[in-house]
Amino acid sequence: MLGASLLILLQAASGAAPSASGSPQRELKMDMQLDAAFLASADANRDGALSLSEFQAELDRRLDAKIAGDPAAQKKIGAEQRVAIRERMMAPGFRGMDKNSDGLLTKDEVKSFAQ
Repeated sequence: MLGASLLILLQAASGAAPSASGSPQRELKMDMQLDAAFLASADANRDGALSLSEFQAELDRRLDAKIAGDPAAQKKIGAEQRVAIRERMMAPGFRGMDKNSDGLLTKDEVKSFAQ
């Protein structure tokens, strides 16, 4: 299937390279496979397709797991940052894979997007 990476730049207090604005940053990278396991886990209503909200909820769960042991990341990725991640990364990616624009993502759409 399709591999995806979510790269989030976190403003860090120390130990990271400065950003263009001069503030130190560090990267939080989350790799995932958009495969049958992802689709099955995300499909909350078990209809065989993912809505945007199901897609985003699964990515949120995975982000939560990724930052679970990182208190600095938990503080930096608050509600405002999550909205930005959903609107700027998740939603456009979802719409790009939704070939028939029906608001649902199927296994076939993800598979055809990966080819």
